[in-house]
Amino acid sequence: MSGWKTLFVVAAIVGAAAVLSALGVELPFAIGWALAGGAVALLPQLALPVDPSADAPHVPEDRDRRATEISRMAWALNPRTGLAGERVTRRVRSILRHRLQRVGLDPDDPADRVRCDAVLGSGVWDGITRQNTSIADLERALDAIDRLSPTKEKK
Repeated sequence: MSGWKTLFVVAAIVGAAAVLSALGVELPFAIGWALAGGAVALLPQLALPVDPSADAPHVPEDRDRRATEISRMAWALNPRTGLAGERVTRRVRSILRHRLQRVGLDPDDPADRVRCDAVLGSGVWDGITRQNTSIADLERALDAIDRLSPTKEKK
């Protein structure tokens, strides 16, 4: 606040105290009411930031604490209902389709469906393509992905 505004407010407080005192209010109360009125007059003059976090200290985001795709997929599994969410089901279905295409099978082709069931196991592809995929169906699909894995574990 500039100097002339401060001087004006101080003069207004003194003037208000004098007027209240002249009206018969005791001097300590007149000064108190004048100070309270001056404070109310000064409150709109405060400069508050538009963004409340503008003056907050910046805390850098830790890469280890960010949500990852793996954690999002883990939250897509509901152990209470036994169902797997669409995010994790889509991901497993995509990987399984890719592994089947590596061995020359197309799970969407009806002619290859019998061979896909022979390679994956009975009902594995149907289990992850239906509306409510269970966690058990997802585990069977992951086991099939491991069996079709192009890499061998080193011992």
